[in-house]
Amino acid sequence: MYRFLYSPRWVALHIVVAISVVAMVNLAFWQIDRLHQRQDFNAILKARVPAAAAPLAGVLAKYANPSDAEWYRVSVTGTYLVDEDITVVNVTQDGQAGHDAITPLLLDDSRVLLVNRGFLPLSMEIPQAPTGRIAIEGRLRMSAIRRTGAVSDAPTGELQEVQRVDIDRLARQLPYPPVPMYVELLDSQPADSVTLSRIADPVFTNGPHLSYAVQWFLFSGCAVGGWFIAVRREIQRQKKRGVQRSG
Repeated sequence: MYRFLYSPRWVALHIVVAISVVAMVNLAFWQIDRLHQRQDFNAILKARVPAAAAPLAGVLAKYANPSDAEWYRVSVTGTYLVDEDITVVNVTQDGQAGHDAITPLLLDDSRVLLVNRGFLPLSMEIPQAPTGRIAIEGRLRMSAIRRTGAVSDAPTGELQEVQRVDIDRLARQLPYPPVPMYVELLDSQPADSVTLSRIADPVFTNGPHLSYAVQWFLFSGCAVGGWFIAVRREIQRQKKRGVQRSG
């Protein structure tokens, strides 16, 4: 009665179901791993984002690894290089397409700190940065890395528009050596242009990873259940055929 399970058609079905179940279970555990990564990231944000601002030089000296300093709030003074504006394109914030305004801030140690001064809708141009001595506070961010499939910036030439804040790439066109991290502006004295929207705060959420994991487990269960149903129906069909023949 069960010999049909070894026929080529059924063997192919077994293989397809087995591969599908293994793939879906692996996808479920991948989503669980993504959830754990997000939870670890949230823990970092909760520890660093509310912290009081500290002088930039002290934070950079304390954390040799930029990833250990990211998201901390820092304070620094300097002078904007008003002719060195850079635009980060293909940016969205609060559902609106636009771009970010990046302006280098010349520090007392003759280095420049790239400052993301804020978000602008597509129709607006970058306003001139405040002149003279500026005191700012901002969130430290790591230099951006191009992800697989993302658009690349030109490897040579001077860039006025970029896809991301890649400090190593932008260092080639800056008149002074850059700080290895950049900041997202939170406060400025004197105040910056009112047309700039503050960069959105990081979101403390676990995302949809748990629900996706549950869905993949359910899909794998459905595949196994479907296989059992198909086998049971075939057995019933063969039993019915055997009864008809004996009759």
